[in-house]
Parts: sequence; structure tokens; C-alpha cells
Amino acid sequence: MENMTRIIIDTDIGDDIDDAYAIALAVKMQKFDILGVTTVYRNSEQRAKIASALLTALGRGDVGVYAGRDYPYKEKFRIEDFEETLPDGRPVIPHYFEEFGSAPVRSQGAAEFIAEQAEKFPGEIVVVAIGPLTNLAEVCQKYPAAFAKLNRIVCMGGAFSGEKAEWNIRCDPEAAAAVLGSGVPISFVGLDVTAHTYLNGKDVQEVTSGKGEAFGLLNKMLGKWMDSHPGRNPTMHDALTVAEVVGGFCRYDERRIEIPLEGNERACTCTTQDPSAPLVVCAVSVDRPAFMHFFKGTLLQPVMI
Repeated sequence: MENMTRIIIDTDIGDDIDDAYAIALAVKMQKFDILGVTTVYRNSEQRAKIASALLTALGRGDVGVYAGRDYPYKEKFRIEDFEETLPDGRPVIPHYFEEFGSAPVRSQGAAEFIAEQAEKFPGEIVVVAIGPLTNLAEVCQKYPAAFAKLNRIVCMGGAFSGEKAEWNIRCDPEAAAAVLGSGVPISFVGLDVTAHTYLNGKDVQEVTSGKGEAFGLLNKMLGKWMDSHPGRNPTMHDALTVAEVVGGFCRYDERRIEIPLEGNERACTCTTQDPSAPLVVCAVSVDRPAFMHFFKGTLLQPVMI
């Protein structure tokens, strides 16, 4: 796969709907050598089966899926009112359907897989982090030499125009702080930018108009999300992050960032003048019309199975 960027997608697919569309976009863009998909947070095994079923429907059942960590390092995870729970207290992931039970998931753990691939392709792999950063923190702590061989991390995370703690960082601030301080280059595509990628009614009609198994699955997941989030627009936070691996829709600044672990600013991505703080790249704006045209046009390409 010459001239293709090697990526691993680390995702909490199955709660919000944008992770599923991000994976579909990654497949449809045909610019990536997708080495694998890893799952994280609350019930990684069910998330892995969702990702596996989706990849199969997209004609990419050859891409391995690896379940990762369920529990954050310190933070307790939240159970929504509409969610069922398992006897051990973990939730049934909202977009997990019974037919996904037989979807294949690799036996190797997510952290081990990421470390193995980093050693195999030193300096080449971009991790597209579209969930809490727990898996990546585990790689950083258990396999620091391998972690240092990642090319970079493109992260849907943070909020940089206010004092709000964004979801993926807030779910496991300790993990996010560890990854931020690891020395691996990070590009943040934050909430204040991704919030502009909402789908209005016309957009939803367009993205649900496709035919075939993959669209049937995406439409079923989107329908369940919309039923449990009435009045909200589905927003393609993670799909924009995938697109930004090759870039073209966002404008960026360099900033020094810290993630406080105590007090009112816990889990916030705070800009600081401290010269010892990590220097990262942060998206500061997005060309919404250009991205939405690209997203819908790429998703609806007829090659989708």
C-alpha cells in the first residue's frame, strides 16, 4: 500500500454515532493502510464487536479489531438513564445489537497490538484517537520504547476556546495527561472546532440514502442514537478527526498545553505560558462547507458494500 498513511483507530464506538461514521470514512477515503482498530472504555469487548461488524459490512473484514481497557485510571465511568447494565456493573453499549455477538475480535489486547505495530513500523504509524486515551496511556506506561516509535497522535479531544472539559479527556484525565507528556507529537482536533460538523435534517437524509449492508448498519445505529437524543443534531467530531490525518479542512495553531488533575480545571486542556509544558498542535477553525461536502460525497461513493 504505497503512499498510504499507516493508521490505528482507537475508538469508543457505540455511544455517540460519529465513531461509526469515522471508521466508514477512513475506509472510504482509500488513503489509509488501516493496521487495526482498538476499542476502549466501559465495555471494550462489545465495542470491538460493533467495530468488527461494521468493518465486515464495509468490505474490510480483514482489518483486525482489538479490545482494550474498560476502566479509566481513576475516574468512575457514567451510566446513562437509558442504558442497561451487566451484572458486573459495566453497561450494555447502546449500539450493540444481538447480531453482533458472532463478530470476530482478535485475542490480543489493544495495548499489546499498538506496541507490536509501533515496533514493526517505527516512525510510520499515526494513531487516530477518537475515544478516551486509556489504551494509549497503557502503551506509554507498559511499552515506553514502542510508544516513542509512533509517528504522531491525531486526537479528537480537548476544548481550547473556553474552560469546558471535553468528554474524551474528562473520561480519563490521568490517561490524557500521561499521553500529553509522553513526547509523542499530538494534534488536537477539539470540541470547539468539531462542534461545527453537525448534520442538519437535509444532511441526515443524504447520509441515510445509501444502499447496501454498511448503510443499513449505519442507519440502524444512527436511528437508535437519534431516538435516545431527541432534538440533538448528530455531529461528526470523529469523522473530521479522521479526515484531518491528511488535513485540509482545519487551521491550526501551536500551543503549550497542560491538563490539570485537581480542582475546578480538572480535565480541561489549558493553554499555558510554562516553557516546560508540551507544545502541541490545536485546530482553531474548520471550513464547514468544504468538510461537509467531502464527508457526504466520500461516504456515498458507490463502492461501499
